[in-house]
Amino acid sequence: MYGSSSFTTMLAIASSLVSVATAASTGVGYTLTDDLSYTNFFSAFEFFDGPDPTKGFVQYQDAQSAVDQKLVGLLQDTKSVFMGVDYTTKDPKGRASVRLESTKTWNHGVLIADIGHMPASTCGSWPAFWLLGQQAWPVGGEIDILEGVNDYDSNAVTLHTSQGCVVDNSTAPAPNTATISRASTSFTGFLNTDNCDVAAPNQPKNVGCSIHAPDSLPPTSGSSSSSSSTLPPASYGTRFNAAQGGIYALEWTAQSISVFFFPHGSPLYRLAANTSSPDPSAWGAPLAHFSGAACDFEQRFADMRIIFDTTFCGEWAGKEWVEGGCMAKTGASTCEAYVRQNPRVFRDSWWEIRGLKWFQKGVKSVGVAAGKPKGRWDRR
Repeated sequence: MYGSSSFTTMLAIASSLVSVATAASTGVGYTLTDDLSYTNFFSAFEFFDGPDPTKGFVQYQDAQSAVDQKLVGLLQDTKSVFMGVDYTTKDPKGRASVRLESTKTWNHGVLIADIGHMPASTCGSWPAFWLLGQQAWPVGGEIDILEGVNDYDSNAVTLHTSQGCVVDNSTAPAPNTATISRASTSFTGFLNTDNCDVAAPNQPKNVGCSIHAPDSLPPTSGSSSSSSSTLPPASYGTRFNAAQGGIYALEWTAQSISVFFFPHGSPLYRLAANTSSPDPSAWGAPLAHFSGAACDFEQRFADMRIIFDTTFCGEWAGKEWVEGGCMAKTGASTCEAYVRQNPRVFRDSWWEIRGLKWFQKGVKSVGVAAGKPKGRWDRR
């Protein structure tokens, strides 16, 4: 936990590019172009400190305030990045938190995020790891890789666009069968909605197209276990943390968007965590796969930046406060009242990022675009 003696807040934002030493791409496979891990992380991100666009009960902090409150830092013993929230004060204006957005944008590639811990499944919370386009939302597109609210215990991968993007459901039964074979389908999750338009008819507002993680996952490739045909998903929140996290990997091409999940310690986790040239075709079925002729992925998703944030209540967690069961569970009539009066329940609302890397095809290694020089802070 970030209150331990092993935690040291060290935030150094460089004034020059951070070089990533990789061999030139052959144009065949994916090559590492940006290593945003550990000491490279904060120089590649900027702090968003404006009002929450999702109307959350939150106060996003700038870099200096975040350091002063120990909301961000480097975990030296694990060589990972920490991002947390305030869990001690009762501020009527909202809970202090951070939202970090990459200064660089990307088009296509593979993103591998090794996440050791994420905000726990706590009523009132709304954590997210996602990509956002540069154009006005939702025209530029949004890819939610890891997101949920309140006491959810499984992940939902979601795309948000403007009108004109509908995806296929590729979890249909195989020919001449009545059941779904997970090994033969293009993704292991379950398509909940297929229209990515945030204003789609016959779907709730802002839902987009969403694939929910399954209750179990097929054994990972190379597993020697024969005791069970499935693995617990532990894809989100408290269960994800209890299983020591895992890797979320995104493959984004001109024709499709796929998200893979590899539980910590699995063979594919070890492979993805150490690869210098990932091969998604060898990873088996992803958790989520979005494709189809009714969506132009080139047009709908472009110039995406990476975002990590933790907000509270707002347009999703707050909206589901009653119907989702948190009012009955907590006894609080509103989400905002609960978040304000119960800071200690958010002690486990923090991110630990063990690795973050972007790979692309046909691109030589490039530097990580650093933010403007902002000095150095050390707080122990």
